[in-house]
Amino acid sequence: MLIYFNAFQARGCLSMSLAVATRNIVVELNKMLDKRVMVRLSDGRSYVGKLVAFDPSSLHVVIADAESSDGRKFQKVVVLGNAISEILLVQEELFDAHEFANYILQHLNLPPASVRVDPNINAVIVYDRIRVTERGVEGSGQLAQRIYELFENYMKTKRGSR
Repeated sequence: MLIYFNAFQARGCLSMSLAVATRNIVVELNKMLDKRVMVRLSDGRSYVGKLVAFDPSSLHVVIADAESSDGRKFQKVVVLGNAISEILLVQEELFDAHEFANYILQHLNLPPASVRVDPNINAVIVYDRIRVTERGVEGSGQLAQRIYELFENYMKTKRGSR
């Protein structure tokens, strides 16, 4: 997302735009958690591995099972935010929250208002007590078990179509 601003914009509008941009960066980094990323540094080096943590204020990141651009392997690497030039998502997302919400509605005959999508975390929330993300199903009871079975079928289909 590109943000353009005019130097003559009101100070409040500019700070509002920066706040929105900062929040959007954090939302996007949250979506990358537990996924394979490439972190390119401003000096040209890079690391590929799983993004396991980040600090929203400094943009320091932690990469697990990392491999550096010179072929060395590391269990974990902490990269300082001021050294990062870009973070690239290497692993394509299989789980689409909107698609899975429709999948649940088609298979479970639930009222549409009982299923909602939280796009900030790419999650489906069912009856405000069961949460489904790419990592799995959080919740308990018969409905959660049924959703888990649907989730397994959905993910198997998605993996097979790659």
